[in-house]
Amino acid sequence: MFNLRERRTERSQPFAVPVYLINSRYLNPENRIVAILVKNMPKIIANAKWVENVQTIADNARGHSVVLDLGTAKGGDNTGPSALELAIMSLADCAVTIFADVCKQSNVELSKMEVVAEADKPDDSPRLTGVNLKVKVTAKAREQKLNAVWRRTEANCPVVSIFKDNIPINVEFEATAE
Repeated sequence: MFNLRERRTERSQPFAVPVYLINSRYLNPENRIVAILVKNMPKIIANAKWVENVQTIADNARGHSVVLDLGTAKGGDNTGPSALELAIMSLADCAVTIFADVCKQSNVELSKMEVVAEADKPDDSPRLTGVNLKVKVTAKAREQKLNAVWRRTEANCPVVSIFKDNIPINVEFEATAE
């Protein structure tokens, strides 16, 4: 990881963000910063609204929406995937999307790819106990190059990091009684 020290400027500047000093080993030979890290990152917004029973509609800021529901065995009407199923679907999709993008950047001609994500979840628990990704790839490249592309995919797939990393969640709960 980066060795960072936060430096605050004495002068007050409008819309100023904290500046981070990066350890000198992260500078190139001309002493220019290779990377700048900023606290204020862009937000990805998702919204979910209850429809009826246990059915919801979730959407993003780009105009896409999906119906989510529980299966009939869990009291739903089975009109869409559950939130957990959608999360696992997102994991499989992210692996395919990022792999295809890394292939494009690496001049690897991808012919076929499929990722199957299998999640283990005990019936008596809300938590997953593990996820297994089965990745099948056909491409015009040596196996060694495809392995390197997969390593870059794992390192850059945001959904993989959601599953692997402990990400803090802040909840602001507001209730109105009728």
